[in-house]
Amino acid sequence: MHSTLSFSQATTVPTTNYAFHSQSPINLRFCGLRREAFGISILTRSSSGRVRLSTRGRSKRTSASTGNNGTPPKSFDYDLIIIGAGVGGHGAALHAVEKGLKTAIIEGDVVGGTCVNRGCVPSKALLAVSGRMRELQSEHHMKALGLQVSAAGYDRQGVADHANNLASKIRSNLTNSMKALGVDILTGFGTIVGPQKVKYGKVGFTDNVVTAKDIIIATGSVPFVPKGIEVDGKTVITSDHALKLEFVPDWIAIVGSGYIGLEFSDVYTALGSEVTFIEALDQLMPGFDPEISKLAQRVLINPRKIDYHTGVFATKITPARDGKPVIVELTDAKTKEHKDTLEVDAALIATGRAPFTYGLGLENINVVTQRGFVPVDERM
Repeated sequence: MHSTLSFSQATTVPTTNYAFHSQSPINLRFCGLRREAFGISILTRSSSGRVRLSTRGRSKRTSASTGNNGTPPKSFDYDLIIIGAGVGGHGAALHAVEKGLKTAIIEGDVVGGTCVNRGCVPSKALLAVSGRMRELQSEHHMKALGLQVSAAGYDRQGVADHANNLASKIRSNLTNSMKALGVDILTGFGTIVGPQKVKYGKVGFTDNVVTAKDIIIATGSVPFVPKGIEVDGKTVITSDHALKLEFVPDWIAIVGSGYIGLEFSDVYTALGSEVTFIEALDQLMPGFDPEISKLAQRVLINPRKIDYHTGVFATKITPARDGKPVIVELTDAKTKEHKDTLEVDAALIATGRAPFTYGLGLENINVVTQRGFVPVDERM
């Protein structure tokens, strides 16, 4: 019995396999999202009832019908099961159906994964708001346009709804694009229980078991939280919580100065917060290209209400409770001695992301992870 286990990247097959009919070019792109995510693809049905995906000047016919996306081998429920319906899983599902495979995708949360629901899409929506706020707050810019604007304000819930509504629209488009091609969307947390066998289900309900010739893991990542940091989801938060914008603190400490921390510093300072970066290495944005780092420092940090501590670890962070603020204890990265204690209104943990492979049952098929990552070859 032949079995293949693949690991899906957050990239997709070229979108030139499709034609997208619109009045103007669509330039909006998030993390390799196929254009179906924006609701601009057109599916046509041939006289045989099969799905035809149009391309520029020609057409490409899949071997799957809308009602039955391919015929699986007699001994399996599906040709392919994909665990995870984020950007990687969605792209893999659509490509598989194009190739005539009967496909199912298992999602334990909501379609769209991190990118659509807790990452690229809502974060860029918030950044769009912060950009507009800065324009309105720039007296020089407004005067140059001949405009007079009183003090700019914002509705926190309205801003949060703006980000959520955009994510919801794209999530719906992703779901509909898979349903239109007959991809079976199975709801529940997926676990591999043996070669070519996956169970899925919700807590408190009976699990279902399905089989497939091949399995793709597309479970993505989750925020990484270092030891000693207590996340309560309210005053000590990760990017998952921050994107909901449930409150805007007067002073927020951001642990980690990579792209996630930098984006949120832009949003929070535009909305009136003071920001303190905490970075373990000797300079901010240590993973950036040096020239980009210098430019970001000059444009995105120096002119704003941002200060920073470098060369220190946030070894302990305690959420606000009983009227007390969030306590951040800083330790020198080299000497390991206590260096300072901060009392802030909130702390955002932006120390990177980790693979989401815990509980997948990889041990049941003798896959040994490396720091949570699935070892793969050049073909994934």
